[in-house]
Amino acid sequence: MNVELSVIIPAHNPRMDYLQRVFDALRAQSLSMTQWELIVVDNSSTLPLTGRLDLTWHPHAAVIREEKLGLTFARLRGFAESKAEVIVLVDDDNVLAPEYLAIALTLANDHPFLGTWGGCIEPEYEQPEMALPQELHPLLTLRSADKDIWSNDPDHHSSTPWGAGLCIRRGVAEGYRRELEKNPDRTSLDLQGGKLLYGGDTDITYTGCRLGFAKGVFPRLRAKHLLSANRCTPTYLCRVSEGRGYSEVLHGYVLSGAVPQPERFSLNLVARRLKLLLKPSLERSVALAYLRGRRQAFCDLSSAGKTK
Repeated sequence: MNVELSVIIPAHNPRMDYLQRVFDALRAQSLSMTQWELIVVDNSSTLPLTGRLDLTWHPHAAVIREEKLGLTFARLRGFAESKAEVIVLVDDDNVLAPEYLAIALTLANDHPFLGTWGGCIEPEYEQPEMALPQELHPLLTLRSADKDIWSNDPDHHSSTPWGAGLCIRRGVAEGYRRELEKNPDRTSLDLQGGKLLYGGDTDITYTGCRLGFAKGVFPRLRAKHLLSANRCTPTYLCRVSEGRGYSEVLHGYVLSGAVPQPERFSLNLVARRLKLLLKPSLERSVALAYLRGRRQAFCDLSSAGKTK
């Protein structure tokens, strides 16, 4: 089988109606199914997905089981099982626009310097009245863009892709796998069942930069993130924010071997903390949760003897 693109869907106890929406969108892709394969990685779901999914509509589809719990392990298994030069990561609540795969492949061919790329991610709320303010969209991996942008600078955040429909060149996926073999701590940078940690997408992207590739965001690539009501509650949003704060410190440690130092006391720090207290209630709670996550990461690394 000679395919040009591999779609990998990691799934751990997925919401089946959402997963069906994911499949319906893939089935409607303008790119011929002869050009791409579909791999569903069942990441230790309580009820195995084998036999529960009808993928007979696709000529190159497979469901495989990865018992080691964690999004990173599921992705690595998908990388190992896939064959194409271009990989598109799709979560079990991501709905791709009909032309997504065709555009992803075109971008890969037109921009061979790209290692990772993505696009705009729009929300579809189960309960529209629970829609979040724009300032909190990054917590749900939502993003907008109005022009093509790329860079090979890891610190250039607007060109850093993440979330639904992340596209990865095979060389970057293989480089990422090799780096994780040398530094297994990095496998803890992403979701692990109900444990909300983040950083896997950017870890893959930064790997590409180290390998000499650029990263980019393209408005032509459009996807929806299906958001259940429970993911829009203040409690969940604070858990996400705390996990991001924790992961940010952990990411700095596993990549450099040095724990990022807490910000020193200064008048500027005091001013920003006072400004934080003036934010609306939800935004304030989310910001405080982020700081709490960072403090917990410093504490955990210190307890493990990782700090000097």
